[in-house]
Amino acid sequence: MIAHSFNSHRTAATAETRQKILQAAFRALSRKGYEHTTIKDIAEEAGVAQGLVNYHFKSKQGLVMAVLAMCCAEMQLPGRDDALASALDAFEQFKSMLRSRRDVHRLYIQLIGVGLHDAEVGAGILEDMRQNRGDVETIAREVLAQSGQPPELAPPVAAAVWGATLGIMVQTLIDRDFDAYAAVDALAAMAIAAANHPEYLTRRG
Repeated sequence: MIAHSFNSHRTAATAETRQKILQAAFRALSRKGYEHTTIKDIAEEAGVAQGLVNYHFKSKQGLVMAVLAMCCAEMQLPGRDDALASALDAFEQFKSMLRSRRDVHRLYIQLIGVGLHDAEVGAGILEDMRQNRGDVETIAREVLAQSGQPPELAPPVAAAVWGATLGIMVQTLIDRDFDAYAAVDALAAMAIAAANHPEYLTRRG
C-alpha cells in the first residue's frame, strides 16, 4: 500500500515536471526561435537541471515536436451533431486562434521551414499535417454526407482548406494590413459551396 502510494506520487511528479518543461520550451521557443533556443535555455526557463530535460526528451527535435503536440491538443474542437455547424465552428475557432495564438502559428510556420532540412522535425511536421488534414477531411466527409454528396470528394476539399489555412496564417503573421477574418469567411463560403456543388470538384482538364 505504501509502495503503491509512493509510486503514484512519483508518477504524478514526473508528469508535472514533463509538463513544466514543455511549457518552458514553448515560452523559450516563442521568444528566441528554434535555431537560437538550446536545451540549456529551456532548462533554465523551467528551473530544472539540463539532465532532467534530456531524461524526458532524447533530442531537441523530439522536445519541440512534443511542444507542438501539446499546443495542438489544447486547440481541439468539441464535437457537434450537425456537420455543417461543426464546419462553421471550426472556421470560427480558426479566426479566434489567428488573434489569440499567433505565438503557436509563428512556431508552426517556423518548424515547417526547419523540417525542410531536418529529417526528425520534418517527419514530425508531416505527421502533424496529415493528422490535421485528416481532421478536416472528417468534417468535410460529414458535410458531404449531410448534403447527399459523394464522400470521395472529401480528400481534395480537405487538402484545399488545409492549404488555404496555412496561407492565411503566413499572411496574418507577415502583413499587418491583411484582413484575415474576411479571408477565413471567404474560405468557409467557398468550402461550403464546393460541398453543395461537387461538379466544381469533379471537373478535369
